[in-house]
Amino acid sequence: MVKIEGVTYELEYDTKDPYVAPNLRVAFCDQLATDFAPIIFDPKGYGSTPFAPDILAYRLLVDANEEKLYTLYEIYWRRQDCSWKELNKDHDHDYEQIQIQFDLKTGEKKYVVSSVGPIDSAGHGIEIYKNVPKATFKNIEYHTSPKPFFPWGGKSGQKNLTQIRTIPTNNLFLDGKRPTIIIVNCYHAFTGVKRVLAAEEKIELKPKLERLSQKILNTWYYRHNKNRYGHDISKPFEEPCILYYPPPEDGLSRFVYTILWILSTFKRLLTELFTSLSKNTSNN
Repeated sequence: MVKIEGVTYELEYDTKDPYVAPNLRVAFCDQLATDFAPIIFDPKGYGSTPFAPDILAYRLLVDANEEKLYTLYEIYWRRQDCSWKELNKDHDHDYEQIQIQFDLKTGEKKYVVSSVGPIDSAGHGIEIYKNVPKATFKNIEYHTSPKPFFPWGGKSGQKNLTQIRTIPTNNLFLDGKRPTIIIVNCYHAFTGVKRVLAAEEKIELKPKLERLSQKILNTWYYRHNKNRYGHDISKPFEEPCILYYPPPEDGLSRFVYTILWILSTFKRLLTELFTSLSKNTSNN
């Protein structure tokens, strides 16, 4: 159990999830995820054309000493339509991330938002809201986790580059415990709300909250034929917090990863069956 802002939450741990660094544990708590879930505004309709997001999937990570807890929210769209002049970012499957990181010792929070960025980062960057005196930005090079913690990580992790904009926490508008976010363009980049919105801007998207389980991740990583999930969610406490590396898209890779998905699903089903049989045996 953990206590956050005077509320005690009971966590359900998933010890079989492979997509996590060795020093962290995956957990779920629907009440905690609901209490802090981001509110997503879409005043220009970017997030609802052609479809509104399908789900708001979440998972928790807890460090070995139970001093830090991380809440990841992944907003998933089945389709992104984004064409303008020579720019064409139309594709199936889009995933955009928001995080809240809790320091359970000090009570401090950090909000991490997938936002806009420079061209050499494919137009994506990261906003981090935390206790700093003024806003700053920096470009950062990072390495993902290796396989199996991140399927596209290779033997020793993959190198990538992004831009971080660090912003004082009091610039971010909250609705109670929930951060407020706006979709700013057609490829679903976010920014934190930093001003009072007009009534006509408060068009809220309300995707269904679900657990970002191993089953969903296996589908996103392995079953989507194109635009597979490229986020490394195994070690979010390390900057830049949101880690990305593009998945392979060639035919051979799709075949290989389909086989891996089949093996992964088979292993998960065997584990569930064994657990069920063990419970039934102990009850008898």
